[in-house]
Amino acid sequence: MNQEPTRSQTTVWVIDDDETALLLADDALSHAGFQVQTYTDAPSALAAAQTKLPDIIVLDVIMPGMNGFEFCTALRCLPRGAVVPILVTTSLDDTAAIDQAYAAGATNFAIKPLNWAIEIYRLDYMLRSAKIALDLLEKEHETRLAKEDWERTFDSISDVVTVLGADLKILRANQVAQTVFNRAPKAIVGRLCHELFNPGGGACPDCPVPRVLATGQPAAAEIKSGPAGGLFEITVSPVASSQGQITHFVHVARDLSEKKELEAELRQAQKMEAIGTLAGGIAHDFNNLMMVVQGCAELLLAEAAAAGRNREDLDAILEAAKRGARLTKQLLIFGRKQSNFSQRRPLDLNSLLRKTLQMVEKGLSKSISHQFRLGTGLHLINADSIQLEQVVMNLAVNAAHAMPVAGTLTYQTQNIHVEAAASHSPPGLDSGDYVLLTVSDTGCGMDEATLAHIYEPFFTTRNVGDGSGLGLAVVFGIVREHKGHISCYSEVGVGTTFRIYLPAIRQPAGESQPTAAKPPAMARGSETILIADDEASIRGLLERFLTRQGYTVITAADGEVALRRYSEATPRPQAVILDLGMPNMSGWECVAQLRQLDPHVKVLLASGYGLADLESRAVQAGASGFVGKPYNLAQISSKLREILDAPQ
Repeated sequence: MNQEPTRSQTTVWVIDDDETALLLADDALSHAGFQVQTYTDAPSALAAAQTKLPDIIVLDVIMPGMNGFEFCTALRCLPRGAVVPILVTTSLDDTAAIDQAYAAGATNFAIKPLNWAIEIYRLDYMLRSAKIALDLLEKEHETRLAKEDWERTFDSISDVVTVLGADLKILRANQVAQTVFNRAPKAIVGRLCHELFNPGGGACPDCPVPRVLATGQPAAAEIKSGPAGGLFEITVSPVASSQGQITHFVHVARDLSEKKELEAELRQAQKMEAIGTLAGGIAHDFNNLMMVVQGCAELLLAEAAAAGRNREDLDAILEAAKRGARLTKQLLIFGRKQSNFSQRRPLDLNSLLRKTLQMVEKGLSKSISHQFRLGTGLHLINADSIQLEQVVMNLAVNAAHAMPVAGTLTYQTQNIHVEAAASHSPPGLDSGDYVLLTVSDTGCGMDEATLAHIYEPFFTTRNVGDGSGLGLAVVFGIVREHKGHISCYSEVGVGTTFRIYLPAIRQPAGESQPTAAKPPAMARGSETILIADDEASIRGLLERFLTRQGYTVITAADGEVALRRYSEATPRPQAVILDLGMPNMSGWECVAQLRQLDPHVKVLLASGYGLADLESRAVQAGASGFVGKPYNLAQISSKLREILDAPQ
C-alpha cells in the first residue's frame, strides 16, 4: 500500500450554510493540522469538485438550493468522486435521514452540535478506511488485469495446455484444447486427461504423470491420440505449495504430426540426394562400359556386314548396350545430372497427354479402360515434352501392373492456385498458379509401408525381371527439376492416385517438338588425333576405329601424359579427344594447360557424368565441342570431323 498522508497533506472541505458552524470547523480542523476549505452552499462546492477533489468532505444536510443528499448523489457521479469519504452532519436525530444519507453515498453520519475534539478522530478513521478501500480497489483492478492477461496468454499458446488438479482432473483448458478435441470448456473441465487423449482405454501408455509423482520433476513422453488424430509430445510439470506438496500439474501436449512429416520428408530428400550423387558416379562407370560394348559391337557389325557372319548376335549385343545406356540416362535424370533441360519450352499438357496416351494405350492390356477429364482453358507449362512423356508413361505402366485383370485408368488436368501459407497446400511449393495432373487407377493399391519407399530407386514390388524399380524415382526427379510437387494416395483394394503440380505460365506459346536428327555418317580423315582417357578399353576402341577411318592416333592414360605427348608430337595433333574424369589431372585442368601450349588447340571433351551444364562449361573452358558418353562411333566420327573442319 502507499504511505498514509499526514494531516498537513490532507484537504478537508466543510460545506454548511451556517457561517458559525463553518468558523468553528475551520478553527478546529486547521488547529489539528488539516488544510481546510469552506463553502456556504453545495453548488459552489460541486463546481469546485469538477476541477479538483478534496481528501474528505464534511457536509451539512439541510441547505438551500441543493441539500446534502443531492450533493452526495452528484459527487458520486464525478470521476473518482466515488472514493472521497463524506461525513454527513445534521441537527435532526432522524433514522430516516440517516438512511437517506447512506443511500445517497454518505460514508459516515454525525449529529450536531459537533464536538470537534472527537470528530477529528472520526475523520482520521474515515481517511484510513478510505485509503484501505482505495488500495483494495486498486489491487482488485490489478488482479483482474493480471487474470485477463494470463487468460489471453493461456489461450494464445499454440499447444494443448490443461491444468490438472492433484486428483488429475482437468481444472482449466486453453482455447487450442477446445479446438483440437472439439469440446466446449464444460465438456473438458472435470475430466481426467486420458479421457480426452485415450477415451475408453484408461491411462495412456507411457503417461509421464507417474514419473512426475515419483520424482517431483517434469517428465515428457510421445503419445498417439485417437480422437485428435495426431502424435503428441506430452510434458507434465508439477506445481507445489510452499510446504512442497504437489497441488496441481501443468499438462502441455504439442502436436508432432507436422514435425514428423517434415522430418520424414527431410530424411527422404537427403536420401534421394545421396542416392542421386551415387547414381551419377555409377552412371559414369556404366557409361564407359556400355560405350565399349556398343563400340566393339559396331566395329564387329561393320566386319560382319561384309562377311555376313553373326549379325543377329551382334545386333542383340548392340541393342543390349543401347538399353543399358537408356537405363543410365534414367539414373542421371533421377540424380538431377542429365543435361536435357535445354529442351524446355511452353507446352499444353492436354496436347501432350493425348499424343502420349495414344501410344501408351496400344501397349497396355485391352482390359484396362481409359478415362479422360481434361480441363478447359488449361494454363501452359514450361517443360521438357520428352521428360513429361516419360512421366506419363511410367505412371500408366505402373498403374497397369496394379490392374492385371481389369480396371480403369483416369487422367485429369485442371488449373489450380496454391497459397503456400495454407495448411492444405503441398509442401515446398511457392504461392502461384499451377497445372494439376491427376492419374488414378482402380488397382490393388498400396499399404503405408510400401508408400514410404515408392520413390526410392530400385525399389519395386514386381517380380524379378519385371522392372528396374527406377520408374517412380525418375518421375520424382523430373517433377522436382520442373519445380513441381508429386504426392500419392493409395488404399489397399481400392486403388492409387498420383497428383502432380507443375508451375503454370501465362504467355501463349506453341509447343514445338524436337525433330529427330539423322544418324551421322562415318566420316573419314587423315589428321593426327590425341586420345586421352583413363579407360584402356575406350582408348583401344577409339584407336582401332579412328585408325580404320584413316586418322593417325596417339593415346594417353591421363592429363599429364596427354600434355607431354601433345608437346612432343611433330607435327602436333590437329585435335584432342579428352575425357573429363581422369586421375592426376582433371580434364578441365588439362584443357587449360593445352591452351597455354597452343591457343588454337581443338579439344573435344567427353564425359559420362552427364551434368546439366557440362556443354556450356566446356565451351567456356575453351573446348571446341562436347559429347556425352556413351556415344556411338558414327557420332564421335561426325563430331570430330565437325571441329576439325571448323575455321580457327
